[in-house]
Amino acid sequence: MPWPKRRKQKKRRARQKNPKTSSSRSSPPQLSPPWVELPLEITADILQRVGVIDILKNAQRVCSTWWKVCHDPVMWRVIDMINDVNSDLRYDLDKIEMCKVAVDRSQGQLVKINIENIGDIDLFNHIAERSSQLRHLRLVRCHCIIFGCLAAAAKNFPLLEELHLYFSVISYNDMEVIGHSCPMLKSFTSNAYGFLGFSPPRYLCDDQALAVARSMPELRHLILFGNILTNEGLQAILDGCPHLESLDVRHCYNLSLEGDLGRRCKQQIVDLKLPHDSTYGYQFDADIFDHSSRGADYSDQSSDYSVSDDDVHWLSDTSVGHRDHDDHNDYYD
Repeated sequence: MPWPKRRKQKKRRARQKNPKTSSSRSSPPQLSPPWVELPLEITADILQRVGVIDILKNAQRVCSTWWKVCHDPVMWRVIDMINDVNSDLRYDLDKIEMCKVAVDRSQGQLVKINIENIGDIDLFNHIAERSSQLRHLRLVRCHCIIFGCLAAAAKNFPLLEELHLYFSVISYNDMEVIGHSCPMLKSFTSNAYGFLGFSPPRYLCDDQALAVARSMPELRHLILFGNILTNEGLQAILDGCPHLESLDVRHCYNLSLEGDLGRRCKQQIVDLKLPHDSTYGYQFDADIFDHSSRGADYSDQSSDYSVSDDDVHWLSDTSVGHRDHDDHNDYYD
């Protein structure tokens, strides 16, 4: 009878001498973070809401599961790259590199991209070379397109259906090149900086309107906000774009639509916004600027712009077009 008692005492002493053994047996197994157990499609949906910048800087480094999801080309079929309009040059270059990485990860599957307040010729060339499936392009304050890079890139976007340009100046020649290069274009926006003047000399020009009429016959939706077209240009658009369903010509104060042209617009267009219609709820600042007060030196926004060699060099030199830092590789990690 005493033997069992001694054995119990020996086991008790053994536990006291080796506390690690007892604690390891009693501690629960280490569990994976709860988000790792989510289906991959739900994880992808959550990460897409985080945004390109946070994905490349932070989210992809959280765990191996997120790293895998963040490198899936499906994640990058839609890219939304928004930059602070007041950011400094270094931050702009950083965003451009991140946008390139996002385009690379799409592996040719990119169908929709929105770029705001950044961009250079090198970026548009990068997108054009890798995004032949692109269908939707939206640009806000991408000033480099004045140098023809968008028109050149559009030749690689044969499937493009929507093009929206806000506060991004474009010549009528480039507009026509884009129209001919993208025969499936169904929705086009050109949002100018503001109506060009109420006081003499008034600016009247139909070059952009005629470019639309000649090159975009499949349009269903057209916005020419703040344009300086006249009734003649609008007439050409109605003739050249017979499938047009919606037309926004707010702030186009050279138009006079009280007569036959106005009646035709109301008969042909289902959704019509006239020059003096309210801009309540418009997504951007819709203030009206009297640019004519600047005098005759202010150039016509619809004319073809003459670009000097110095201007082109400024956009393509090492400070903007080519970079010596390794940020592009950093985001591939």
